[in-house]
Amino acid sequence: MKKTLLILFGFFFSFKSFAAVDVALVSSAENYLNSITGLMGDFVQTANGKNEAGTFSMLRPGRVRLDYNNMPIQLIADGRDLYFFDSSLDQITTVPLTSTPAGILIRENIDLRNADINVYETINQGDKFSLKMNLRGQEGLGNMTVVFDKKPVKLNSWTVVDATGAETDVKFSNLKNKTDFGKDYFQIQRHKIISTSGGDSFYD
Repeated sequence: MKKTLLILFGFFFSFKSFAAVDVALVSSAENYLNSITGLMGDFVQTANGKNEAGTFSMLRPGRVRLDYNNMPIQLIADGRDLYFFDSSLDQITTVPLTSTPAGILIRENIDLRNADINVYETINQGDKFSLKMNLRGQEGLGNMTVVFDKKPVKLNSWTVVDATGAETDVKFSNLKNKTDFGKDYFQIQRHKIISTSGGDSFYD
């Protein structure tokens, strides 16, 4: 389960050539994402045939929090790093926020056309549209699809596929604008950290 949750936020993308890109859809998604300051709502995550529900919070730039209803797990980004907190073990694992798909959605300026994010396919279907993307220079490592509602444009879901083909889907609901989070809402109090780069450290 821990591996699955990290895959959810691991920025692993694959390249597909010759796919059609509708610039208007890319622009619509970009304008919407840049218009958001903060959101809060519910999510259902599907991975390995299992569903897990919880609460999703986001505050740009740089902050995200996922609380799972039936697991002692939190995922929190504080603007610099992403922390995987297992309260049953009182343990945190950390990865750089820049290596996660959450990092796309909460950048200070989201540029889906000219920056390091490569949107290589758009799909326009019914009342939704989706963007498939990867990180330039890491095309062989997986892909991410972000789905938006059309009217009004709103975040609907995302799917991350890692280099092995494993999928993690996250579907959002009841998303509402929210910016008045508490001072320490996107922080984890002092716990031992197991660093992905090796060695132990502490986070205050």
